[in-house]
Amino acid sequence: MDTLRIDICYRPLRVGWAVRQGDFESLRRIVRWSHTLWGGRHNPILVVDDAEHAKRIVETFRVDVVCSVGADESVRTFPTRFPYLISPFYNEALTVRGMHEHQAQFLDIHNTLIAMGDDGAIKDIREKGFRAYSWDGDDALADILLIQMGAYPSVDEIGIDYRAIVNDALEPQEIPLPADGPLPASLLEYPTISYLPRHKMGRHYSVPGGWDFPGFFVGDVADFDDLVAYWNLRAADISMWFVDPNHLERFAEIIPAWEKHARGLITNTPDHRSGLAVWTRRDDHQSIQDLFGGRMNTFCSLRDDSWHQGAVSAPMMYFGEAQVLASVGGSDRDTPRLSFPLADKPFCGDRWFHSQHLVASVSFGIGLYNDEKFTLQPPYVPELNEYLAQTMHFDYRMLRIEPERIGIVIDASDVDASISAAPAASLLERIFDLAGLETGLSNGGLIAKQLITRLDGVQGARVFKIPGVRRLIRTHGPNASFTKKSALQLIGGRDPENPSAKFSDYERLFIEARSLNTKLSPQDVFAYLVEKGLFRIGADLTCPACRLPSWTALDGLKQRIVCPLCGGEFDATRQLVGEHWSYRRSGVLGLEKNNQGAVPVVLTLQQLDANNHGRAHLYSPSLDLKPKDGTAPFEVDFVWMTCGDARRKSKIILGECKDRKEDAIDETDIQNLRRAADALPRDRFDAFILLAKLAPFSDHEIALARTLNSQYRRRVIMLTARELEPYHFFERTKKEFPTIKEHGSSPEDLALVTAQLYFSKVE
Repeated sequence: MDTLRIDICYRPLRVGWAVRQGDFESLRRIVRWSHTLWGGRHNPILVVDDAEHAKRIVETFRVDVVCSVGADESVRTFPTRFPYLISPFYNEALTVRGMHEHQAQFLDIHNTLIAMGDDGAIKDIREKGFRAYSWDGDDALADILLIQMGAYPSVDEIGIDYRAIVNDALEPQEIPLPADGPLPASLLEYPTISYLPRHKMGRHYSVPGGWDFPGFFVGDVADFDDLVAYWNLRAADISMWFVDPNHLERFAEIIPAWEKHARGLITNTPDHRSGLAVWTRRDDHQSIQDLFGGRMNTFCSLRDDSWHQGAVSAPMMYFGEAQVLASVGGSDRDTPRLSFPLADKPFCGDRWFHSQHLVASVSFGIGLYNDEKFTLQPPYVPELNEYLAQTMHFDYRMLRIEPERIGIVIDASDVDASISAAPAASLLERIFDLAGLETGLSNGGLIAKQLITRLDGVQGARVFKIPGVRRLIRTHGPNASFTKKSALQLIGGRDPENPSAKFSDYERLFIEARSLNTKLSPQDVFAYLVEKGLFRIGADLTCPACRLPSWTALDGLKQRIVCPLCGGEFDATRQLVGEHWSYRRSGVLGLEKNNQGAVPVVLTLQQLDANNHGRAHLYSPSLDLKPKDGTAPFEVDFVWMTCGDARRKSKIILGECKDRKEDAIDETDIQNLRRAADALPRDRFDAFILLAKLAPFSDHEIALARTLNSQYRRRVIMLTARELEPYHFFERTKKEFPTIKEHGSSPEDLALVTAQLYFSKVE
């Protein structure tokens, strides 16, 4: 692949403002600063006094960088709780001193105004009439007016006179608001300072929404926590107006005007069927409903858990996108590297704005198709930011992992960017490092890895679905030779241990390209296995001196042969003339007769891959796991991970595979799998445990497997040849148990069917 079509979304850096509870002055600074930034409306406020809640806000908003506001020690040290959110700036001030004047480090509204001039938006706003409102600092509603209408910091505070920039570009009408009268409904009719940070901002589809009901927030304008909650809900792109029952007369005109406006939003958005909502942190629901005459249809009680249980979800906000072709090359280590232009910029990319930073959020579509060694779609685990930046980028500060995307921090004047693929093995190693486990391929893992390489990827393991192929491998050890005839009989014949299995079931199986009208034959299968190097061609020759037979590979055959047993040389011409070729297993299948379980491992990986439905994933065959706490090391037969998004955690499947009935899953296997699954961070991963056996499970194995589940946690998956041999997991199982409900498209589906089949009665 020389080129790859990619999607670029341009978005602002999302700042999390850290502040002490009750620090109103710092809160006001945050609001003013946010109004200077393009996208600043969508930056959340983090109250550090409740560190766990603040962390949930960081997670919900997928914050790019945490900035402290205030002199308190707890505020200044709060960013250290998120070492993976490395600031992209060496100087963490909002602005830096250039050669002649201060310049912003984030994309700011000066850039917005230049871009608006280029696309004609400034002319439209001037025609509508831009307004700048002011109010008395002693007004009881001063803080909510600041949040709602916007204002700018002083030049002494920030070094840039944003008010002068706006005045020059938009020529606003100055409107003072009375300190004791009702707020005029006209506040909703004209663009104001609060519009500029939201110019062109829209939601990206990559993050699904949670509660999203426009309406009113009922709170106390003097309550710090109410103000922060209101700001954060609007930062999550939920449309609402603040109403304080203590000053109800001030909102007399705003309430009906906003209600009419919000109902228009619902009309234009068919997904909203619940009507207008009231958001509040209070418990007196009836009295709040009475404020609106019972007209509100939805009541949203805001609690701390609303931010981490999925009730409130902060969408990814962006202001432009482009589709471009990236050129794909390789480094000295053959690591794929993509280079691409930063086209169709929705912002001003003039060199003057080189100090301003934003994010180019990149999606790679099909990714590196069929490349199982590298990935462009790592799981959404922000703790890996620095590692991925060092691996995929050239600057450890300038990369953010996003749901199903990668964010590259760029400056506004950049014209192109590049990124390298991440090595899958190294990435899995880092993931287990988060669980306190050191990893390395086991001997069985090395064999399975070589086997997958010979088969050109896990889909080459489809050939192992055929019971006769597995029987051929089991029948002949590494030092046993056999003829083509006997191999074809084993591949195409019936298995005495499984008389219901027959080769005709696989005549439509594609192990390589062939005509659609041609059926697969045992001859095709054997030729494929030999071509892929799983079996070697040679001849059995008898030494006339020692009279002992030995096998010689085709590459080593010649008329005069040195006997590998006695060392004597003899003429093999007569034997070669009448010889039929014989075959032996190659080293890729292992030195042991049962090849250390590599076949059931790669077959299980193949089935997971075939039923993955295009989701990004990583996998590894057998791993040795060594806990960093010094406890005993252990092994898992494979790891499979489906990369998740912001709302759905990444799924990790840890597997144990057995070949025959005699190979039993025991308590040690179960305990090792439990240790690995329990070690993975539950806030990032959903861990499942897969037991695969190419024979039926015994009652004892089923009883052991049941212990891996709990009343509220279903995580064990059990698969036999019945699920691994067909194309779809439950293709055969549904014929035997018609009432099972799932199709096996996710680990949850597999775990559910396992519970139905083995832990409850299924008719």
